[in-house]
Amino acid sequence: MDPAIEESITRSVLGKTKLNGEEIEVMKEMFKFYDTDNDGHLTREQASSLFAELGYTGDHWSQKRVPMEAFLLKCGAEKKCMLEDSEDTLEANSLHIFNIMDQPRTGTVNKYKLKSILSEIEMDITDDRIERIAELIASSDEPEFTEYDLHDYIRNNLRMSQGMQNARDEEAEGSLAGSVSLG
Repeated sequence: MDPAIEESITRSVLGKTKLNGEEIEVMKEMFKFYDTDNDGHLTREQASSLFAELGYTGDHWSQKRVPMEAFLLKCGAEKKCMLEDSEDTLEANSLHIFNIMDQPRTGTVNKYKLKSILSEIEMDITDDRIERIAELIASSDEPEFTEYDLHDYIRNNLRMSQGMQNARDEEAEGSLAGSVSLG
């Protein structure tokens, strides 16, 4: 496939999908591997096989010939669904954790309940620190939190952690590129 056409497809897909540039490049290489006649299209069967190989399930292809851009867009839609499903899983898990801590059930976890659960798992934390943890999780000024507070706290910390990891990865790639150009 002409590199200019590939680049055009990449630019088009980047603005319309949850796939990042690296994922698009990997999927384009896999697409080209399956595109044995190098015409920029996969047969319905090839597209279905590659889609399944990428771990995606769901719709079957309606057209007989699947162009690269359509394939990448469908993969991006599937990634979006997977991300939404993982958000549901996160919510279910945080609710489960909250229900374990909320004994007896009152709809909130305060510093005493938090201390109790931390003691059960043998975490020796001072009362001041436990109160501070409860305050960090809570959406109000009180040192008690709801299931929604806990879910938001976990989700936000996961996002922050992912952002920090992305920054470290970019920094590592930058220093690697710098050392290659110096060498």
